Amino acid sequence: MRYEHVVSRMPEALKKLISSQTWCSSYIKEGVSLPDLLTDRKYLLRLLSQLSVDEKNTLRLILSAFGCESFTNAALEKQAGLRMAGAQVAIGLVGLRRAGVIAAFRKAWGEQLFVLPEDAFEAWQGLLFPSVKLKTMVDDSKLELMPAGATQATGSQEEEATVHPRGLAQQLFHFMVACSQQSSLPLTNKGTLHKKQILKLTQHLTLPNDLLRTAGITYAFRDIYDDGAALMLEMAIRMGFISGQGDQLVVCKDVFLKWLDDSYESQQKALYGVWRQLQLPAPVWLQHGLAWMERAETGHWVELNAIVGAIMACCSECDQLKEADSLSRALLSCWIAPLSIFRFIELAADKEGGIWFRWLISRREEWESEAGISDDSSNVAEKQSKSSSLYVQPDFEILLLPDATLRTEWEIAVFADLKQTDYVRTYRMTKEGFYRAWEMGQSSEEIISMLQENAYYEIPEPITVTLRQWGEQTGKVHFEEVTLLRCRSNDIADALLRNEKCQPFLRERVGAADFVVPKAQLPQLTKCLENMGYNPKSSRKDEEDQGSNAAKGAYGNQTPGLCYSRDSIQLYEMDAELPERNDLYPDMRDIPSSWLQDFRSYHGSTRKEMIRKAIEWKSCLQLRKEGQNRFIIPRSLREERTGWILEGLEELQEIAWSGEDWEEMKLILPGINDKDI
Repeated sequence: MRYEHVVSRMPEALKKLISSQTWCSSYIKEGVSLPDLLTDRKYLLRLLSQLSVDEKNTLRLILSAFGCESFTNAALEKQAGLRMAGAQVAIGLVGLRRAGVIAAFRKAWGEQLFVLPEDAFEAWQGLLFPSVKLKTMVDDSKLELMPAGATQATGSQEEEATVHPRGLAQQLFHFMVACSQQSSLPLTNKGTLHKKQILKLTQHLTLPNDLLRTAGITYAFRDIYDDGAALMLEMAIRMGFISGQGDQLVVCKDVFLKWLDDSYESQQKALYGVWRQLQLPAPVWLQHGLAWMERAETGHWVELNAIVGAIMACCSECDQLKEADSLSRALLSCWIAPLSIFRFIELAADKEGGIWFRWLISRREEWESEAGISDDSSNVAEKQSKSSSLYVQPDFEILLLPDATLRTEWEIAVFADLKQTDYVRTYRMTKEGFYRAWEMGQSSEEIISMLQENAYYEIPEPITVTLRQWGEQTGKVHFEEVTLLRCRSNDIADALLRNEKCQPFLRERVGAADFVVPKAQLPQLTKCLENMGYNPKSSRKDEEDQGSNAAKGAYGNQTPGLCYSRDSIQLYEMDAELPERNDLYPDMRDIPSSWLQDFRSYHGSTRKEMIRKAIEWKSCLQLRKEGQNRFIIPRSLREERTGWILEGLEELQEIAWSGEDWEEMKLILPGINDKDI
């Protein structure tokens, strides 16, 4: 969940409370939005300087133990362990909620859940763990490149065979081309594509069978879709290339073509953003590893052990932190290997067997600011698409070089069939492919012109002759989908022809009272007929009704795609009630004020009463022993024959003191009288 979603669900009273605080009120007046205030490092640095010690420690604990995963108050107290008293955690959490840093939600049965929105994670990580540094290297002469997807310094040939050298964007392109060439993408009653059609759509995919399972991603219809098909559908749906429309899937061609107009790196960055979102909220150790990886500069090699070390430093307060070796293996299998398979990163090994990585796409701040098309990148793509990037062979094969853009390849795929996909993609021109292009409105001259613009050398003459022959043979007889408008009488038909607004849409008259209407012009003609006082009925469903169902169908009760969302907290109602600090200490008026104000040498019975109250409120004690003030978090009061024993924690160490082991004492209530401690 991101802050924009939190703020959109936030009651006005809570927005005003957050906006009125000193750390951000001036920025709010300048027009800075709450989501920007709560995610931008420069604003959070000011907030950090105004947080109390308990608020800072609580936020550090949340970041270390949970990251962006949701948590309960009890789980937070448990993670506090030896470090903080329950009241300190509660006071810190209230303060963070008042600042807007932590959002609270409530389940239907009343249980509270808290979460740090994901778009502030990296900024807080850098502010709260400033000492962590990464070991990087620019010179790769001492490194040996590893096969994509390998999880050991020596990769097997089998591992190499499951990886496309150009990465995820190229594979998604082939999937979308296959989708666009289908007459339709109907869904079964279960809501899935038909198995035969799935095979056609995924015939050019080269992805490991257990890719999603290894990454910890689950999805619907596992009995129908393998991991490759599920990933392609997920990517296409989340990118907006495919949408559900009634009982079928449809290709959103305009959105897809817009993506094709971008540079290949930007296409890869957009897909990385989708893959990253599929992983969130990830286990806390992976969140820290992901954030540290994204800090690495493009082209710089980073040692995997450095990432593991950074994770362990940031998760030092997490009780469930893995050992370094198991952490390294988990990071490789569920995160590093998929990134390598998709060609977002590449891997290398040093002489000692250590694994290094470097980004093949630019740094996070570049792709996160705009996942779509920038003016500069689209201009680059346009220039590349017009440069020579292919060879036309006499045997009707077309060879696309690695620098050929996907937009150019899309134009080739319209009239040619893919034979081999690698760095160099091979297509073959066939009569069937030409007919397919003709049905989409392309002529033989347009195809020849496109090849001439992009080919390194002149097109062989037999190729141009054959293309023109195919063009002459095509179109003499063809089927066209039209709509028949039927009038009750000749007089009504004559009236329609006399109407200046209706007449342009009536292509030809059939018999005395019927007209052929182009399918694309049906909505305009319908509106004209309604204005004339007619109410035309249709023998088929209205297209607008179908469009309104685009978001429904097979995926209506899931995330935008097949994969199940890990962000379950978005299903719950936001909890806007903020407890007051005094609410944490019920019946505080019933205790003597001196317990909170002065050091005193109390009677044994009073000492036990103060200890019991501190345990009840999960607060603290300040004891004076041998002239020194000692800060204690009490855990229990044990009665023995020889006396009673106070058990608790002092500076991460367990203590067990008898009732006579200190001279004076004071009850400490975090948020009330702890400022000088």
